[in-house]
Amino acid sequence: MKARIFFTVLFFTVFCLGVQAKVKDAKAITGSSLSAFGKYSVELSDIPMKLDGKEVKTYELTYENAERSVMIGVLPERNCTNFILKTDMFEIEYVCNKGIFGVKKIQKEYANISKDVNEAVLDKVGYYAQRVITQNPKTEEELLGLIACYFPALVKDDYQAKF
Repeated sequence: MKARIFFTVLFFTVFCLGVQAKVKDAKAITGSSLSAFGKYSVELSDIPMKLDGKEVKTYELTYENAERSVMIGVLPERNCTNFILKTDMFEIEYVCNKGIFGVKKIQKEYANISKDVNEAVLDKVGYYAQRVITQNPKTEEELLGLIACYFPALVKDDYQAKF
């Protein structure tokens, strides 16, 4: 029994270290996505995303094994921060609701891609597994690191090669 607990704790520790986001030169958040997308980098974008007619703080998420980058719009809320993720073929939201941070389908007012196209790319198993990612409030940088690690699981295997 002690061995099982030891290995469980060891696995959890190694896993946490693997998904830990690192800020280098105070400019980029980097880490490993632990997916086929490989290592990621999140940097502040020069081109702001427009949501509801307003320009919002925007980050660019890139993966070493993906051709497309993901634009992340930041929507600060009273107690947490929401994020709108957009590519030219997929859109999704990561939201904070009552202290729970997780994924949500994009609201109509933020959507630029048809619902049918979005649904074709979305991996339902990955989506439902990410409805609750954390229940502890995190900093913007920590949430961006979590998004970078979890986002690849939202893309169906058939579409990952097109990313």
